[in-house]
Amino acid sequence: MRLRVFLTLIFFFITMAVPAAATGQAHITDMFANGDVCEVTIGSSDDLHNVTLRYDLMLSSRLIDSKMVELGDVSAGNISRIILWDTDLEKNIYVFEVSLFVDGELAHSRQMEFVHGNQALLDFKVAGFNSDNKGAAVVISPNNIYRPSIVDLTFEIFKENELLYSETLKDVPVIQAMEKDIKWPILLDNGRKYVTLLKVRSHGSDLTSAYISIFKAEQDVKIITDDAELDEYGASVTLMGMSQVPFYGKVGVILINNGTNIYFEEESDVLTLNKEDTVGFLWEHIPPGDYTAEIRVFNNEGNILDSYETAVRIRELPPVPPEQKKQLPGLGVIGNIAAFLAVFFRLRINRR
Repeated sequence: MRLRVFLTLIFFFITMAVPAAATGQAHITDMFANGDVCEVTIGSSDDLHNVTLRYDLMLSSRLIDSKMVELGDVSAGNISRIILWDTDLEKNIYVFEVSLFVDGELAHSRQMEFVHGNQALLDFKVAGFNSDNKGAAVVISPNNIYRPSIVDLTFEIFKENELLYSETLKDVPVIQAMEKDIKWPILLDNGRKYVTLLKVRSHGSDLTSAYISIFKAEQDVKIITDDAELDEYGASVTLMGMSQVPFYGKVGVILINNGTNIYFEEESDVLTLNKEDTVGFLWEHIPPGDYTAEIRVFNNEGNILDSYETAVRIRELPPVPPEQKKQLPGLGVIGNIAAFLAVFFRLRINRR
């Protein structure tokens, strides 16, 4: 009887420990926060269900603002999430606390202290940071030209609040004003808003500063005008992709002469950043004359992305000569021999 009670208690405590261990597997592995943004990285060895993040912004022990973000189901591994903060803060020292809940239970929490509004602590200054369909760029310079610094630049791009790509340029010397940029190696969705985050960590002061840029991804393609060729036979138009949003569309050419418009259209290959495609046209039944040629590139929605206007002179092409009947080589020689033999045998017959 005592053995049965003992085993029952053992199984009870094991059952109670299992969900606690599963919850304990989810934890906040990294975080960054300032007065504008908070980035959190969650790590877990198992898939998580009903995940929620609570963000608390505090001054000393006083709660200033709080937000709850439901992530739903999260796959195993590391994921990073971002939230923008629009609270007007004064110069002071603040505390950000992030709490991770799984199935309604607190799995982990983490705090970070940051200084807001005191750029004098930094040994560099960022003159500008921007991002677009191609990538991101920053202009950075030292606060004191006699005291250069070394920094790490981390570029991150988020779709909604989910991290898609991150790239770090390590040990960048900041001796004078300079520009550093990267290109996105991932495809973007047309019409979607993306948030990019630049984190600059100084090796000297061991402080990290963050900057935000937001853009709307759109298709972009350019006509390489130097490679546009038109003559009396046809046209050749070369396009170049200018965006990491894939371009699906066509090229149209309009020939205009004395109010007469003649239209040609050809489909382009799918284009992304720095990819080229040459589209060819062959004129048919075009009256000779001087034409204004309008070249237009438009996507499948009918939006014109680029255009170019030039002129072309179409001359009257010479008539194609009728095709000559070709004889096999040596056929004439064989014919002459046959005729000779026919005459020879006829003469022999007459002599008999």
